[in-house]
Amino acid sequence: MSTLTLSEILGTSEGNGEALVLGHCVLNMNTRAPGIAAWRGGILPLMRMLLSYHGEIHQYPCLEAAVVGMRRWWHVKEQYDTFSFRLLSRRIAEMYASYFSRVGFKKVKVLGLGLSPTCGYRYTQSDASWGGRPREIDPSRNIKSGSGVLIEEMHKALSNAGLSVEFLDVSPSLIYPDYEARVKVASAYPSTPETALDELARFLGTEALYSKEEVKHIHGLKQDLRSMRTIVAPRALFQKKLPMMIDLAEEGYGITLIEDIHGDKDEEDLLVNIYASIIGNMVVAGHNVKIVLDNEHGNSLTQTIIDVLRKNLPEKTKLQVQDKID
Repeated sequence: MSTLTLSEILGTSEGNGEALVLGHCVLNMNTRAPGIAAWRGGILPLMRMLLSYHGEIHQYPCLEAAVVGMRRWWHVKEQYDTFSFRLLSRRIAEMYASYFSRVGFKKVKVLGLGLSPTCGYRYTQSDASWGGRPREIDPSRNIKSGSGVLIEEMHKALSNAGLSVEFLDVSPSLIYPDYEARVKVASAYPSTPETALDELARFLGTEALYSKEEVKHIHGLKQDLRSMRTIVAPRALFQKKLPMMIDLAEEGYGITLIEDIHGDKDEEDLLVNIYASIIGNMVVAGHNVKIVLDNEHGNSLTQTIIDVLRKNLPEKTKLQVQDKID
């Protein structure tokens, strides 16, 4: 039996028939593989651009974090291009395609993460020799033109649904420590954080709201900056309370959104398992995670996810759950 999401009940009042799907790390760098986070939480100047974006905002879940966890090695595309991971990517992509068609969106923009083996669009990282004993590598040698596993499936599903689709991925110059070596090889990307933000503003159709002061830390950055702090909140709450969410990002929190795109019980169960895996993996890795229920903007998934976590996390684990954003 189909279920109605909050967006379907309210209609497309949040936009004019356009939706934006953000790669998970745009709002939460804490789920990236260790060593490659250039922000404590979300990409702050990009989040501010969303204030003037005119469509409905989504964030697809981080399947890498759900499947492999927070302490994963760096991977290349071949290591994620397994039967099970591609099938999971396809199911998520088809869920988005079904939702956007059902609700009546005509245009969808998807923003991935440059060089990612799952979320890259213009370039990914690929090397069929990876596997087995870990070894020292030069990451610039694995950069190849092409898309990651999840973005390939998103492109296929959204296009097959007859939607007008536009893709871009965030330049490595805005997301990686030591980005300079990477953009020398991946020359299609903007070569500085400033030009990367200008490109994103054009893609979103918004103003490029940033100062050079807030991106200067990326130039010459060598260390990982993740805060290991995350706020988990319903997607609709993020859209309605975006200024408050940006305040939290300024404090160093990453934001993980619980999506409300499911159309039936099977899709609901899949989302519950994915989000419980992401949150549970963060908790067991020592991250500080706060889950916001918010009955006004919330969806039925959040409480179910909390129930799954309480049942399956180690007995002494205390979940931080709150009704509202502090």
